[in-house]
Amino acid sequence: MSPQTDLPRAFDDDLRWRHDSRDGQAVIELRLARRGDLDTIDDIEIDSFTADRFSRRNLRRMLGARKTLFLLAHIAGEPAGYLALAFRRGSAISRIYSLAVAPDHRRAGVGQAMLSAAIDLTARRGCHLVQLEVRRSNTRAIGLYEGAGFRLRGTREAYYEDGEAALLFEADAPHGSGER
Repeated sequence: MSPQTDLPRAFDDDLRWRHDSRDGQAVIELRLARRGDLDTIDDIEIDSFTADRFSRRNLRRMLGARKTLFLLAHIAGEPAGYLALAFRRGSAISRIYSLAVAPDHRRAGVGQAMLSAAIDLTARRGCHLVQLEVRRSNTRAIGLYEGAGFRLRGTREAYYEDGEAALLFEADAPHGSGER
């Protein structure tokens, strides 16, 4: 199966995912973000990162281009997090550019739910791997990725502006999970 990175917009717009929160007391609802979600995504970005942050202008550009799809998570109608997932024409690999969980919803399973949906979306798009980079010092995120089945594949020295190395992780996106 060859990658289908330019599927019709209608294919994506109706996709939804639901996961139970870690404590089982809430439902995490995920959908693909639209241009009108820019303020929500930017607010989560500002609340989550002090360095290596996407500017509002970059977020707007990525939302409009549709080469990067944004998953938006909600708990009880409140924005809980977002994940930016990029696809390249002809590539069988998707790439997570960013994952951010709103401070009030951390430790509820939002990150795990978004990673699961990203793997599913990658498979639906005909790709077979999801990759991401993470700061070597970000042990909390590394634990999340490993718990979601991501494997360490390498290191990118001096990857970040401050000179810190990035660890490259990847996970399989089995096509059976993404078939309708």
